[in-house]
Amino acid sequence: MAVTLFTSCEKEEEVAAAVSGTWEGDLGITHNYKGQTITPAKCVFTFNYEGAPRTNGDGYLVETFNHPDLKVVYRRLSWETWTRQNGDVGVQINLNSEDVKYHIVEYNMGDQEFTGKYTSGDKTDIPFKLTRVSTAPDVSNVKFWGYNELLPTWHPASYEGKIYIKREYAGKDYYPENVVISFDVEPAYNTGTVDLDNAFIKEEYLAEDNAPWGTVLADTIRFWDMWGSFMNIYRKEGNDGYRYDYQFHDVECSESEIKGVVYAGTNDPRPFTLKRIANPNWSTIKEWGFSKWFPVEQD
Repeated sequence: MAVTLFTSCEKEEEVAAAVSGTWEGDLGITHNYKGQTITPAKCVFTFNYEGAPRTNGDGYLVETFNHPDLKVVYRRLSWETWTRQNGDVGVQINLNSEDVKYHIVEYNMGDQEFTGKYTSGDKTDIPFKLTRVSTAPDVSNVKFWGYNELLPTWHPASYEGKIYIKREYAGKDYYPENVVISFDVEPAYNTGTVDLDNAFIKEEYLAEDNAPWGTVLADTIRFWDMWGSFMNIYRKEGNDGYRYDYQFHDVECSESEIKGVVYAGTNDPRPFTLKRIANPNWSTIKEWGFSKWFPVEQD
């Protein structure tokens, strides 16, 4: 069986493809939980990757503790590769809920083993060893852990309300009366997609608008993410992995509502509020996608 070995001297895309998947091992992670310093008995990292030309992705860390409160919990992460000044390619892992970054700058990565050293904060040259596992852990019943809270957030959450969106077709402008968004996980406690292609969005128009597409435009959400107070939503048939199809500013998420701002122009903010609703039956959508009316132009 052929074995492929990657070092820090490879290209970013090659390293990103090699990192993707699920790995089990230890990065020497410790936590302060209710005044106690605790260490997970087991760590499993899943790095999601959509393929070249991207050099980054998201994912999650599942930790198993010998602790009566925690047991098994997961946390969101993001990761990326980057080229250092000396030409080597490093790997950075960001644990979103704690703003912790692990910079892996010296490593060897084979088909089944990922070893090396990393830096984090003021700590340097910390050795690590990860072993590839074939299956990502099932986290459907695992609790999210962020900011020392245990929250059951691994389930769809839907919201609706009026958002300023202008659709121009054949010289006429159309504005949806209502927008419905179903997230794959609770946006109040997560920073982006966990279950790819399992979120949805639809724009609802009045019959008297006489829009050529009828009363509904709907599409699967390929993925969504939160960066600070920005929320970006990327439709499945949208542009590509680098350009969002919707961007909301000054976003505040709770279990009951999402508030934010859409800019109709440079100095024209349009506030919106989306209220929590029961998850719709998306199987009733007769026609998916926008491209019939608004062709997508790729770079």
